[in-house]
Amino acid sequence: MPVTILSRCQRFDLRRVEPEILVEHLARVADREGMKIEGDALALIARAAEGSVRDGLSLLDQALVQAEGGETVKTETVRDMLGLADRSQTIALFESVMAGRTPEALETFRTLYGFGADPVQVTNDLLEHCHAASVAKMLGPNATRLPNDQAQKLAALGAAIPAATLSRTWQMLLKALDEVRRAPNPADAVEMALVRLAYAADLPGPEEALKRLQSGEPLGGGSAPRGGGGGSGGGGGASAQLAARPMAAPALPDPQSFEQVVALIGERREIGLQMDVERYVKPVSFKPGAIVYESVQGAPVELARKLASRLKDWTGRTWLIAANGQGGGETLIEQQKKARAAEREAVESDAFIQSVLTAFPGAKLGEIRTVAPTLVTPEIPDEAEGDED
Repeated sequence: MPVTILSRCQRFDLRRVEPEILVEHLARVADREGMKIEGDALALIARAAEGSVRDGLSLLDQALVQAEGGETVKTETVRDMLGLADRSQTIALFESVMAGRTPEALETFRTLYGFGADPVQVTNDLLEHCHAASVAKMLGPNATRLPNDQAQKLAALGAAIPAATLSRTWQMLLKALDEVRRAPNPADAVEMALVRLAYAADLPGPEEALKRLQSGEPLGGGSAPRGGGGGSGGGGGASAQLAARPMAAPALPDPQSFEQVVALIGERREIGLQMDVERYVKPVSFKPGAIVYESVQGAPVELARKLASRLKDWTGRTWLIAANGQGGGETLIEQQKKARAAEREAVESDAFIQSVLTAFPGAKLGEIRTVAPTLVTPEIPDEAEGDED
């Protein structure tokens, strides 16, 4: 457009409508039409509309005709219509991939695919989870704009995974998305991408790999076995000498307390399991190989079985996990909350803090952080008189 025309025009930059506002608008439209639709179904439509009210209304129209006279449109119906996967399942898939559990990741994807999830959409979901985990790592769960339970899970994942690994995963998923779109069989392309991602989850970054090479440490990493290359049997060299050198079997961990069990779960990147144990388990008794606990209401049905299975894999011994105990103590989440409350109470009662709050009316005590002590450089004594070099 010529400048002379533009100078006589008013410009309006239209922004995408926020998902929360779009959900409310779609709910009002459905109510005026005398139709009923679940709130989660509206959230799926708003997500698929990507901020466009017109696209959202078109998808709502398609969804409403799915229900027969007077029935409520179910979330599952809209999910099938859009070819979407259950968000909780794709988060579980992302967690399995980042923990390097290839068989579990493949089984989860095949289950999703069997229920009609679009392979391209599943890959897009994994990209969104990677982005949300990265953003939550830097800005907190609220920055993800996801439902609270999903935001908390992805924030916990982001806290446990190095930023370099998340960045590498993002790049690999971008490449995988292009492959899935172009592949003759998109589902096969997703499975191959999952194998690559799970294998690379524990690989060190370039800087860490360089340090290990310089120090002579093994690079390690990867949950899948590395294929051996070909070659003649007559060669020696460093690789042959290393292969011939007997390798000591790594010592398996043996937790001696409930806290050490939770720490081991965290080390193994079982973020979902760690959150469930911290939230729903009230320990009654502990001894190596056996845990009895009182279960908090709302605990997953398979929690005891899953915990016993994981501990057996990690420690090499059978663990008896009983969830029928009574009189258990506090969960770790409750202990942490009580400790934070006690810390805040102690800080607020400090005379110096009280004087600051009094000097600045209306001031409130914000976040409490423990600052590492400053290193003090020791003084170098002066040379004694008469000392010679």
